[in-house]
Amino acid sequence: MKKKHLSTYVVAVFTILSFYACKDEFDIANLNEPQKLNVSCYPSTADTTWIRVGRTIPVGKHSHADEGLTIGNAHIIYKVNDQQREIAQQIPGLYYACGPQKVGDIITLEVTAEGFEGVKSEAIVPNVIPIRIDGLKRVSVYSHSQARFETYDQLTATFSDPQETTDYYAVRVRAINYKGYAYGQANPIYDENGEIDYYQTRWSLGNGRGAYADYLSHQEKYPEAEWHMELQDSAYSYPIINNEDEPLLNPISEMDENFGFDSDFFREFYIFSDASINGQTYTLHLNVATNATVSHYEFLMRYQVQLYHITPELYRYVKALNDVENNELAQSGFSLLTPTPSNILNGVGIMGGYNVTETEWITKTYY
Repeated sequence: MKKKHLSTYVVAVFTILSFYACKDEFDIANLNEPQKLNVSCYPSTADTTWIRVGRTIPVGKHSHADEGLTIGNAHIIYKVNDQQREIAQQIPGLYYACGPQKVGDIITLEVTAEGFEGVKSEAIVPNVIPIRIDGLKRVSVYSHSQARFETYDQLTATFSDPQETTDYYAVRVRAINYKGYAYGQANPIYDENGEIDYYQTRWSLGNGRGAYADYLSHQEKYPEAEWHMELQDSAYSYPIINNEDEPLLNPISEMDENFGFDSDFFREFYIFSDASINGQTYTLHLNVATNATVSHYEFLMRYQVQLYHITPELYRYVKALNDVENNELAQSGFSLLTPTPSNILNGVGIMGGYNVTETEWITKTYY
């Protein structure tokens, strides 16, 4: 079966420029700071850990931005509990280490390249936080941004937060869409030998949106008929979550919204902390568009919820990216842009550990 999908376990973070501002003074020398290594790495329990290595662009040297940001000649030392792993390169700037890692492993990373100061960082693989899917239904929710009621597919999923620690999370909804075919036939006509010659009634349900729901409806209405269904090719996607109906994913107030702040999330990676639910069992309410299908893969849709337990450094990094994207006043020059935090010593970027758990798939039976 062919599958076209986004990577399940890698949060792709591209090169981000940091902007600094001050009230009274501006040091022009900062415009000519030497270039630094830009590194991102996300250790987990996956068998492969990807490492992106690039460079920053000094503010005063925009003319050289077209030279390329990737570093293809980096030397990388990647260790798991002080045991070094072999590093390979897939394409210039994209490296990887193979081998299983487990909860609590301490990962250290050192990167050097000609013409750059060496960088280093460290991360720990967080523990697993189980999550289960509870249900899927159609809901009508009032959208403040659209000033009208909107219809969504709502997934509910429940997890328990540990009480003894401060924890950080991200959640995503994953959808798989299938091409498929279903048909039924009834009222057989027999020939002189008692064999079925043909059927008087036939139902042919193709690959169009809602075909699977029609198939279930026809099955229930005509139980005596012979029914056949075939799932063919599939494709994955990550639908946008409308977060107005989920308090953990909607941290801004109505006043913030009126002053130009949004609550969108970088690459549909919906982060939150346990500040308001510490030690509790909590049910997420995740609303996605009812028509979030992939073109030509509209016969059947299934959903899954992915819960990422992430390190504080990764949470703060993604939160900073979200804050920059959502602060319309700062983008227009009316307030300060918050610098993006980094735990890459002598460089920029992020090394953040995570552990992801996935619910079972739930099938959409309506349209």
